[in-house]
Amino acid sequence: MATSVFDTHSARQSVGSTGSGSRRHSLLSTDGRAGIQYDYANAWGARGDKLSRWRRAYLASDTGDSSGVQSTSLALPDESRFTTCMAMSEDQSLLAAGSGSYDTNMFFVQSLDDQLDVKASFASKFPIYSLAFKGDLLMAGTDRNTSVLYKVDRARLLGYAVENSIDAAQGVDGPLVRCVGTYKNKAAKSIDIAAPGSHIPTKRVACVEFAPAFASGSGWPPSSVAPNSELFLSALGGVVNIWDATRNQQALRVEKVSAQPVCRATWSAQAPATLVAAAGFDGVISILDLRRRGKAVAWRTAQPEAAFGAWLGGDGYSSAGACINDVAWSPFVPYWLATGGEGGSVRVWDLRYAAADGAAVATLRHPTNHGAIRSLAWSATHADLLSTGTSDKSWWLHSLRADDVASGALPSVQAAVIADKRSADDIGSVVALHAKGSSFYTLSSCGDLYAHRVTPSALAGATASRITGDDMQGASESTGDMQGETVLERDIKSVEAAVSARDLKGAAEVVLNVVQRLRADSAGDSDEHPILRHADSIKRLCDLFKAKPRIKHTSWALPPAAVALSSGLLADSTSIAVESEPVTASDASPSAALKDFASDLAYVAYGLPPDFPLESTASRQPVVWQALEQLNMANLRIRLGRLVETADRAGDTGSVPTDADGRPLWKSIVDRERQIMQYAKAEPALFDARLLRAVVKLVLPHDCIAGLTLGLGICQAYLSNQRLHEQRGDAESESVSCTMLDALVHVLLFPTVFDTDTSAGSAADSSDSAMAARPVLVPNVQMVRERISECLAACPEAVFEMVRLEISIQETVLKGGEQKAVAEDIVRIVQRHAKSVRVLLENTGEPEQRMHIQIHAQYPATTTLSASAVRLYLNSLLSTRGYDEHLVNSQWWRVAPAAVPADAGHVIGSDIGWLSSFPLARMLNRQTASAIVPRMQRQIDVVLATIKKEPLGLEPRLYRDTLLKVARVTLLMRSDQHLSFVVDVASKNKETGETLTTRQTVSTAIDPSVLADAFDSIGSAFLMLLEALTRHSSHRDAFKRAASEALPLYESLSQLLESQRNVRDPTDMLKSRMMAVRKYLRKLEHYANGQQPSGQQ
Repeated sequence: MATSVFDTHSARQSVGSTGSGSRRHSLLSTDGRAGIQYDYANAWGARGDKLSRWRRAYLASDTGDSSGVQSTSLALPDESRFTTCMAMSEDQSLLAAGSGSYDTNMFFVQSLDDQLDVKASFASKFPIYSLAFKGDLLMAGTDRNTSVLYKVDRARLLGYAVENSIDAAQGVDGPLVRCVGTYKNKAAKSIDIAAPGSHIPTKRVACVEFAPAFASGSGWPPSSVAPNSELFLSALGGVVNIWDATRNQQALRVEKVSAQPVCRATWSAQAPATLVAAAGFDGVISILDLRRRGKAVAWRTAQPEAAFGAWLGGDGYSSAGACINDVAWSPFVPYWLATGGEGGSVRVWDLRYAAADGAAVATLRHPTNHGAIRSLAWSATHADLLSTGTSDKSWWLHSLRADDVASGALPSVQAAVIADKRSADDIGSVVALHAKGSSFYTLSSCGDLYAHRVTPSALAGATASRITGDDMQGASESTGDMQGETVLERDIKSVEAAVSARDLKGAAEVVLNVVQRLRADSAGDSDEHPILRHADSIKRLCDLFKAKPRIKHTSWALPPAAVALSSGLLADSTSIAVESEPVTASDASPSAALKDFASDLAYVAYGLPPDFPLESTASRQPVVWQALEQLNMANLRIRLGRLVETADRAGDTGSVPTDADGRPLWKSIVDRERQIMQYAKAEPALFDARLLRAVVKLVLPHDCIAGLTLGLGICQAYLSNQRLHEQRGDAESESVSCTMLDALVHVLLFPTVFDTDTSAGSAADSSDSAMAARPVLVPNVQMVRERISECLAACPEAVFEMVRLEISIQETVLKGGEQKAVAEDIVRIVQRHAKSVRVLLENTGEPEQRMHIQIHAQYPATTTLSASAVRLYLNSLLSTRGYDEHLVNSQWWRVAPAAVPADAGHVIGSDIGWLSSFPLARMLNRQTASAIVPRMQRQIDVVLATIKKEPLGLEPRLYRDTLLKVARVTLLMRSDQHLSFVVDVASKNKETGETLTTRQTVSTAIDPSVLADAFDSIGSAFLMLLEALTRHSSHRDAFKRAASEALPLYESLSQLLESQRNVRDPTDMLKSRMMAVRKYLRKLEHYANGQQPSGQQ
């Protein structure tokens, strides 16, 4: 294969070209004699003439000037002037062009901005009639029914460093392009001799194309194909061949599509990438599904493309129909297919519907186009833009539009040309057309390559606006023109135009200004947030910036009987069913297809197309990110407000409120949990505490953990803001104060220790003599929230730690398990929580406030405001026989309020602020008197009775356990106040078997003297046991055994004494108790250290 390097100065140049072979053109043609110009910018506007003036006055002339579209051209060095095809690299600024010449017939061109430069040209063995580029691979179709695979060293072609080259090991002298494979295509029958009445046979490979990435689990390609293999298709005659590039002996699949030659076959790039569209000389479009067994044709038009005479008022299409030269899949909508051919028109098909009577959903044709459509391409950036290259030297850029119609009427789809290029007289047909970014590349049959860059000013003319005067009712901005258009209307229209032109930076700047004005709008007397009054405007802006998801292949399917056979083009005569999911569309009529197409077009054409890389754009342009955040926050605020309103309306019916799609509202809130927490921190003024409370309240009844987690995240967001404002010394710190969350915390911790205990009743029982003598407060909601607000003011971190405790307890309860194990887990969780609260309170630095909120970190039951958590903790202590812990914790619900001067004001810890003043005290004290004290007393009595009979008759563990419980109750009780209850006690008569009920008076306290005597007696017995262990064992192991039994008790009692070291103003009784425990520790110390007491030596 001969190789040559192209000299740019030898290129054929036209008048006005630059030294590099490039020249600038515009796409606006005018009639110099009449001075009439087509109004591209207003093609869809109110002043547009719907192409009528264009039809009357357009005459092709020399290229004029336009700032909307910039065109650069390059004359390829093809001496034969017989260029045939073009292919573009997806990830590099490189394209390849092919020629039908036997000499130099392969050209590589680099496209940078407005410059086209030939980098190299080569002479392959055979003329080239089709090309396909993928990575470093270039496939060429020749006129010898073969496809040739080349490997291209793109790094060297583009002038990159040699170490980046694929052939770096061969050095700079290696070939830039080398042949790596040849594939001989099969035709349906011999094409050497043409049958009478058929087209002249040809061995030209009409098209080649690499396969896109296949979806996993799609059933194609076969398992015999290696995962890293490259697949491609090639069309010869009426047959489409599917190849594995690693095996060139035989095609993977050979599909006969037509008895006439196929001009174009192309893969669908959308998942699962198993569909291939093919069309050619017979004017029939076929869709192949490679997952099908046998014949792959799964969809087909019933009638051929209309011949050109139909457009001129002739006899309609002929029996053979007009040749279809090109087909193209929409890059955004997987079921849209565009076709163009000799009929001079472009048809758009919706593959979800059967092609009954050859009816396409849209037909595009410019009235001045008198040539065939040679090539077409969808825009790579706009779902509604479609470009065509024709045989009369023209390139057109069409904009599709679905007209707004009255409800129930059949919609219509129109098209307008927003840009065109009519080449000079010496330029032939446009044989190839590709779209990349905002540019379109065309190649003429005479070797002229054009790059048409569409600028924002050209795209502005195709902008679809949804703003009408009625939509802006209620806007407070002043009018800006004679038609009464408001400033808000103009701003949103400018955003529409900027987004349509993909000028997201300009659109974002306008959006930030609009949102700021809307949030500051104080019009009206309503307390409603300004954003809510402008919800429609915010929604329109969000629709413009919405990142539409890619349309999934599972959301649509070809119709079950989509193959409409005609003229016996296939060997069989039965319809082929599609092995896929049911059809999304329910009605196969043309009107249904048109309605769905118009609806889809209106959706994908407005704003950004599906799968647009919005996040990557925002990461490069901070102003776009800021605008998206502002819109997302405003939109979320509106949605949450509407969810709460919907829930309030559904509250009376008792049903679970749902959204428009039937999904429970609380699930919609959980899905946005992270957003809510993030935006509550970023914009607390927008997400006020009252709204957030209502949102959390919607979730809690259905998913307690999710509701508590969301509430905790909101609390943390407010706390972060409060601390930040305090550090800065901002005057607005009160606007983000955690005290505003009193209602939210009330919901999260409900019922709190301040709420009415509905299970036990709020009124005193006549038998509760002690409680009846003490007034019990029945607070209302406002009073409860005042208590919570004061706690938040004192130490918000401690309150939020209570919410975290609630989450841990609920998770433990929901996990389930053995009752004792669950109880032990709850006790550990609450005690660990108490340690965390102690640290938080110590860091607060305001001990007086800590006393006001009645939190005693040494007593875990007082470290939470949740009545449920308190009950679960105390009940778990009962299940685990932690009677001593229960007694010392429940004492705070018996402490009488301290006397407070009248002028001291209202603070928690005074007056009605003590825990004993609230209804929960009744239930806890009754439980203490009726269950805890009797069981604790019984355990002490059993141990004492055993000691009296046999001092050494118990296991050491029982001595230690009872001694420690007695010591804890002795040292940790801060109040000598106790309450009495009269309870019914059931007993069974042994003689008669009858159950007798007697009334007894029980107390919440154990006599201190009884506890002191018990400690002395049990302690002495334990020392006797340790002494016995030392005497009845060998000398080596005696003291070791005694130490193992004494050390746990010694350490526990030492820790207990240490915890009381910092007690403020200890009473004489407490000092006496501590002295008794300290004396006992001195006796126990010798055994714990493995020594014998001095008196026994």
